[in-house]
Amino acid sequence: MNYSTAIFLVNSDVRAVSVSYETDSVGNGVGPFTLYKTLDPDIAKGDYVVIPTDTRHKMTVGRVEAVDVEVDFDSAVQVKWLIGRVDTIPHAEVVAKEAAAIQAMKSAEARSRREELAKKLLADNPELEGLSFTAKDAALPAPPEA
Repeated sequence: MNYSTAIFLVNSDVRAVSVSYETDSVGNGVGPFTLYKTLDPDIAKGDYVVIPTDTRHKMTVGRVEAVDVEVDFDSAVQVKWLIGRVDTIPHAEVVAKEAAAIQAMKSAEARSRREELAKKLLADNPELEGLSFTAKDAALPAPPEA
């Protein structure tokens, strides 16, 4: 018997999930998929999870490709526990806030540059102060009547 799968026989809360380590060029998980066990009742397909490995810090990130997978109790492959689900929402929120702040900075910088340039231009060319360059000023005169 594969004792790493025995927990599925004694605890119905344990779930088997299939996880991909790699994706193809369009983001689909590519095999081989690895079976893991978890007690997380909310884990779903598409969730990112921390999985145990034999490299680096003994863990890495994978993506759940299927949940509640059938377990082969006769397989000799050891089924490990997931370390946990990755909550990507806080990261996405920080990135969005940074993007909004950068956009505000760019807008403020552009406005400041326009104002500075206009001030310098008017200092050297005071006769330009009263000129208006709006769209209505640029309208072409009506054609002469025939």
